[in-house]
Parts: sequence; C-alpha cells; structure tokens
Amino acid sequence: MKTIRTLAFDFGASSGRAILGEYDGERVTLQEVHRFPNEPVEVNGALYWDVLRLFHELKQGIRNAQEAGGADSIGVDTWGVDFGLLDGEGQLLSNPLHYRSPLTENAEEVLAKEMPLAQLYGETGIAFNKYNTLCQLVMLQKAGSAALNAAESALFMPDLFTYFLTGKKVCEHSIASTSELLKAGKAEYSDALFGKFGLKKLFPRVVPSGTVAGGLKEEIVKELRLKNSIPVIATLGHDTASAFFAAPVEGENAAILSSGTWSLLGAVLDKPIVTEKAAAAGYTNEIGFGGKVRFLRNIVGLWIIQECKRSWEKDGIRLSFAEIAEGAEKCEAGRCYIDPDAEEFYSPHDMPQKVADYCRRTGQYVPQTVFETARCVYDSLAQSYKKHLAVLEELTGKKIDVLHIVGGGANNEMLNRATAKAAGIRVTAGPSEGTALGNILCQLVALGAIKNEAEARKIVRNSCDVREY
Repeated sequence: MKTIRTLAFDFGASSGRAILGEYDGERVTLQEVHRFPNEPVEVNGALYWDVLRLFHELKQGIRNAQEAGGADSIGVDTWGVDFGLLDGEGQLLSNPLHYRSPLTENAEEVLAKEMPLAQLYGETGIAFNKYNTLCQLVMLQKAGSAALNAAESALFMPDLFTYFLTGKKVCEHSIASTSELLKAGKAEYSDALFGKFGLKKLFPRVVPSGTVAGGLKEEIVKELRLKNSIPVIATLGHDTASAFFAAPVEGENAAILSSGTWSLLGAVLDKPIVTEKAAAAGYTNEIGFGGKVRFLRNIVGLWIIQECKRSWEKDGIRLSFAEIAEGAEKCEAGRCYIDPDAEEFYSPHDMPQKVADYCRRTGQYVPQTVFETARCVYDSLAQSYKKHLAVLEELTGKKIDVLHIVGGGANNEMLNRATAKAAGIRVTAGPSEGTALGNILCQLVALGAIKNEAEARKIVRNSCDVREY
C-alpha cells in the first residue's frame, strides 16, 4: 500500500512537539520534526497560556513536516479542561486561562452551595477538581468576566488549534469529557448543570474522535508555501486518551498506566461507574476511542524523582534518570516507604529532605544516600500502583491480569520490575511515545487506513519494542 504520513501535535504542560508518523501498512515509524517550550504567562495575578505563540510553533511544525516529505493529515492533542472564548466574529477574546490560575481557588465551596458534589459526580461521572472547565466557567461568571459575557462560543484547547487551522468549530469527545459538562459516559451536555449554574451554552456539539474537521485554510497554505491543503482531523484531543489508545491491549482484563510526571491508572470500560465508592476512590469516567469509557484516577508518578533530581543538581550531583534508576536497583529493597499521595509530595523543592523527614516521622529507616532515596521512592510507587490496582479490581469487578505501561515512564526498567513484583501480575512497558502514537493511530482510522481498534492495537505491537516483566 501507499505510505501514509500523519502529523501529530502533542502539547504538554511545559513543552510541545510535532511528530511525523509514517505508516507502511504494518507499522508506524515516528520522527520528531519540531519541539518547543510551552511557558504560561502570569499577568495581573492570573496565569494564561501563550496560545498565539503556540500557534506560531504549530505552523512551524507544519513547515518542518513539509520539508521532511509532507503529511496527509494533521491532528492536535493537549492537556484537558482549558478553553478559549470567541466573539460573534470568531475572534479570540482573551488568552485561555491556565488550569493552575488562582481564579478557581474557592471553586469547591462555591459549586457545593448550588449542587452537592456527590450529585455532581452522579450526573457527570467526573472526579471533582477545582480546575475543571465547569469550575472555571462558574468562577468567571461569578467574577463578572467581560470576556465570558461577550463570548458567543468556546473551544477546548485542541479544538481551538483546529479552528485556527481550518476555520471550523468542532468539539471532540475525549477532550470534552474532561470538562465536567457532559452527562456521564455520553456525548451530550448536561442541561441540569447548565440550568443549575446559569451558564451559557458556548461549546459546539460533540463529535466522535476521528472526525475530519476540514482542510487547512487557504491563507495558511499560502503563508507556509504548501503545495495543497491538508485535512485536519479532530483526533483524540485529550493526551491521556491518545496514550490509552496506544496501549498494546489484547484481553478484557487489562489495566493501563500512562506513566510520566504524573500517572493515570485505569481500564477501558463500556459503561461509566458512578458509585459512591468510585467517587470516594477518586476515579473519573472520561471518554476514549470509540466512545468507550476511560475509568481512571490520577496518582503521583515520577514527579517525586524529578524533584529529587533537581535538588541533587543544586548540590552538584548530576545524574541522568537512567543512572539514578541503575544505582537505586543495587540498593536493598523494601527498607522504607513513603505514601506518594501524601500532601507534602505535591509541592516542589527539597524533595529528598521531604522523603527523609517522612521516613523519620513514621519510624522507618531513613535513606542516607541519593540511591537509597531513589530506591525508597521507586519501591513506594510500585506499592502505590499495587494498592490502586486492587481498588480498580474492586470497582470494576475485573480480575486484572496484565498492566500495560505507556509513556516516558515505560523506559524505567527498575520501576517496571518493582511494579511487576509488587503487584504480582504481568507488566508490559511501551510504547514510550504513547500519546503521539495514539494521536496518529486515530488519524489513520479517520483516513480509512486502519479499520478498527483491534487493528490499531496490532500496529502498536508491530511498531514498538514492548518489553515484558
């Protein structure tokens, strides 16, 4: 078959990348053609995304892809919940707020006065977080936001970039499902929520992942000196949805761990689970490929190690992540543990000291070296994954027999081995570029090059070195 080339833009909270995927009928080969920083800007006490700079970088990525041989389609994925407001002429009214902006600091108190959080979970299936789209809208409204009052439409971040490229407004299902605005497990907005909080209905109707939004606008084709327009696909717009789609799942009793700075652990289900136990355990019901439910929870991942590394470097100790893991594996296992979800580990700075203080306070052995500290963290993450897998089994009724680790954390062999040993199940690791690959696979389905999810999973296994533990 003719080789198909798709261009995936993967925007993370601190950087973005343009990845060109080349599909030959059996496997996908990835090539990074552009990388750029994503630095939010603080103005007058609020934190914003520098969206116009990001769009400039996106266009640079298209130009670089053209020089590398061109692309047959383009798709964008980003983080969840954030959005841009547009006026009646389709012009952006203000830079999109960053989900860490202080605007929503008291959102829980404000929303709970109008609707009990348990009722909110039952309606949406989404775990409550003060930065959710619903909270941002309610707090903007409470603050009398001029931009919100003037807005005629709103678009989530990947859909906003799609609109800039095509002039077409779509609302892709996976990204919309992060908002806490949809009915649980459905592609429908909750009229009950909009009525209760008096919100304007600004977002377009929800479309399935893999919908062709339109072609590049003629002005962009001319600006970038492209030979022709390129279809832009509303791919799996939420980065975690893309990562889950790239997991090499074979059976029904699999769990997936998207492992990086933070870890997303869960399973793919046909229907949402909105029980009190699910809410208490912090599980959320987001949407993935084909409208299936991504039943998952956010847990601390390699953030603690990353922060330890920053502290060690300030002390003149410069080690790669691979060297840290290699040294940690030579240390005695199980001498001490921390609770990675403890409040003190969510904030940056002096992380090795926080680990030592936790162990001392709980009457355990206190790590004395860099590698002993790392061993403590890795062992603790493995135990955390074991604990959360047990909760996942209880909530879903599944007997989990394999854990698929995707994302950058899939490269950490020491942690993968520790996780397999702690959980007592088979663990697979890879692909490490799960988000970009999932984005590309969804585009290939939209182009008709891949028939279904089963075929996509087969291509994942053909394309990546998936290791087993």
